[in-house]
Amino acid sequence: MDSFAQWIYGYEKKAETSRGKKRYINLDNAASTPPFKTVMRTVAEAAAWYSSVHRGTGFKSKYSTERYESARAVIARFVGADPERDVIIFTKNTTDSINKLSHYLPWLPGEMIIFTKVEHHSNELPWQNYKHHCVPLKNSDLDLEDLEDVLRKNAGNVKLVAVSGASNVSGYLPPIYSIAEMAHAYGAKILVDGAQLIPHRPIANPPWDDPRHLDFIAFSGHKIYAPFGTGVLIGPRALFEKGRPSQVGGGTVKGIGPHGIIWSPPPENEEAGSPNVLGAIAVAEACRTITAIGWPALMAHENRLIRHALHQLAQIPELTVYNAQDWERVGVISFNVQNLYHRDVAEYLSDHYGIGVRSGCFCARRYVAELLSLDYRETNPQKPPGMVRMSFGCYNSLEEIDIAVEGLKELVETTKKSRLKRHLF
Repeated sequence: MDSFAQWIYGYEKKAETSRGKKRYINLDNAASTPPFKTVMRTVAEAAAWYSSVHRGTGFKSKYSTERYESARAVIARFVGADPERDVIIFTKNTTDSINKLSHYLPWLPGEMIIFTKVEHHSNELPWQNYKHHCVPLKNSDLDLEDLEDVLRKNAGNVKLVAVSGASNVSGYLPPIYSIAEMAHAYGAKILVDGAQLIPHRPIANPPWDDPRHLDFIAFSGHKIYAPFGTGVLIGPRALFEKGRPSQVGGGTVKGIGPHGIIWSPPPENEEAGSPNVLGAIAVAEACRTITAIGWPALMAHENRLIRHALHQLAQIPELTVYNAQDWERVGVISFNVQNLYHRDVAEYLSDHYGIGVRSGCFCARRYVAELLSLDYRETNPQKPPGMVRMSFGCYNSLEEIDIAVEGLKELVETTKKSRLKRHLF
């Protein structure tokens, strides 16, 4: 079975553990993915000709400009953006993208923002200063009846429905196209935080005249095997022509005179200063590589990983998985081990097995608190609650999951013996 490990740069690197050097097993892909080899080769090639973009007349500058601008076209095709009506803006990351969009909210009609209980802080905190509503959960899914009720009661007065394309806590896939249709029916726009969705599922954005069209999409290169500090924001070109850019400086201005400033058109007006040219090239190459591998093969492999992991984890009675369904989800699995602190579990896997997982609240405290049935205001700030998260990349294997489960079983048995020893003595 092909785990696509041959595509990954640094896959064979070994980490120091208490048991000697072991090949590092990265099960923390929801935080950042390693680079594709194709990305590294492309970046190295482009770096040999690297120069400033847009205003230089030398060959290197022209070369870098062409590669930088062609990256937009590759990304537009990858997500189904309309090159005439949409604009592809390069940012630092998804967080930066969403904050940029928040700057333009005054030019969207209405006054209210809707987000959901499954959001990462990056798609929650930028909306806190606006009148807002948080869509609750119902039987582990988003309560779409609540969403439609709020939209209906505030028809024409909701600026934006902001929703994650996939949860970085549970792997849950909100029905983004149905939510888009619902939002548009009541005069609202939709933003999809695609940071966790982009490496796992294709984003096939319907045409503008389709009610399921996604108005805004944001994602990060470091989630899609291009970790060079670049994000992407996609949205209607006309909106980004409004008013003053969110940041100003070099590249954002066409002219300054006695009658004021003439701003550059988008996307230039939203890419102040010297842009991350190599980062943009890296994202485009990652998109090409995923297209070359093919979504059917990637999704089939991930589904095998999910089913196998859930089956194996279920063999540990002391372990609780938060979302144990093996359908309509991506490869993000969070759990806790009875009587063990989440960080201790993560450190054990790292120290003894060379396995990287994540522990904590994953910048999604509202959702984690819901899953843990607790009130965060009443928790111990010195030892905050959380979970352990394993998350898969296309290169992970069933064998790597088995090693992680072996480590968890060993930790559980070691803890039992330690407690028994303390009890006896």
